[in-house]
Amino acid sequence: MDGSDVFRVLLLANSPQSFSLTRQLLERSGCECHFAASVEAAETLLKLWQFDVVLSTHRAASYTIRRLVSSLSGSDASLFTSLLVEEGSWWLPILRFGKECYEPALPVRDFTRVLEDLRNQIRLKR
Repeated sequence: MDGSDVFRVLLLANSPQSFSLTRQLLERSGCECHFAASVEAAETLLKLWQFDVVLSTHRAASYTIRRLVSSLSGSDASLFTSLLVEEGSWWLPILRFGKECYEPALPVRDFTRVLEDLRNQIRLKR
């Protein structure tokens, strides 16, 4: 295995506990997860590895998301940020394969399918 088939996910939040359930699901499905507590730490990791997906708990219009968009634009990475709603949280797509996307937010139950679709598309590209 040369690492080209690894599906790498970067998790960005103030605390690793923010992603405890999500991380378990991702790792059970074979994803390699990395955590960053700040945008600076995330940018350092982005220089070390190519990430397929970046998940953030920061608001869509925040400074952190704007910096991530700048860092990831033109890459093959997809960026999602969480939206807190009454019944939990949804995932809002910001970038899809390094390009801005304007898609509706996804409830967690649908997000798993979207991640699997991304993995399949990435496998075809590699």
